[in-house]
Amino acid sequence: MKPILSLLGLLLSVAPAPASGQAADSQHVYSEDQLTVAPVVLRQPTAIYPDRLKRSGIGGTVGVSVVLDRKGHPDSGSVRVMSTPDSVLNEPARAVVLGSHYAPGRVEDRAVRARVVVEVAFDPRDTATAPSPVYEEEDSLSQKPALLFGPQIVYPQDLQQNRIQGRVVVQMILDTLGRVELGSLQFVTTPHPGFLMSVSQYLALARFRPARRNGRLVRSLVHMPLDFRLRGLPFPCQGSADLHLKCPP
Repeated sequence: MKPILSLLGLLLSVAPAPASGQAADSQHVYSEDQLTVAPVVLRQPTAIYPDRLKRSGIGGTVGVSVVLDRKGHPDSGSVRVMSTPDSVLNEPARAVVLGSHYAPGRVEDRAVRARVVVEVAFDPRDTATAPSPVYEEEDSLSQKPALLFGPQIVYPQDLQQNRIQGRVVVQMILDTLGRVELGSLQFVTTPHPGFLMSVSQYLALARFRPARRNGRLVRSLVHMPLDFRLRGLPFPCQGSADLHLKCPP
């Protein structure tokens, strides 16, 4: 049984309006341990560090709980400070959490409302600004990322022998050199956990054309399908309206 491996291009995250069938679920709030894909901070403002605390060398991490909607927008009424080294840092941390842009949490390929804890660090010795922003397709990219090359994907032999096939969908951040950022890879869906190592090894060596915004190279959030197919067998693929992913013919 000869395997067929296909990479069906790239799709940047777009969060469409919820379908009518999901209306009942749209208000449910998932906890972090119920999510398949954790929310990702895409862009955040620089924290305003109170001068008195900074001069005194007082810092630490403020843990802020917040509910993100299906588009990754923070709900201002849901913000709660869970831990803090000094209460004076609470309001600056709250402002960072509410001023940030997020990719939503997901249960498999479906964006959901989720409560997460965002950690905002205040280091009196650190003069660094906020991390460089991450953009999605809806952020008016002038050039979308695209796969340039990668090694041969290994189809796990035991899965071939057991005729296990299907689609793996990943979420990842590409840097401005077209590489997958370490620690950013999350698996949206997979037909079997045995595919995860092969996909991880492939993406570690793959190179992409980076995204551009207003002519400038930028980091980008990407969703990518990878299909493991066995020749002569029907392919069990379900498209994703939420991620705008279609099945191969």
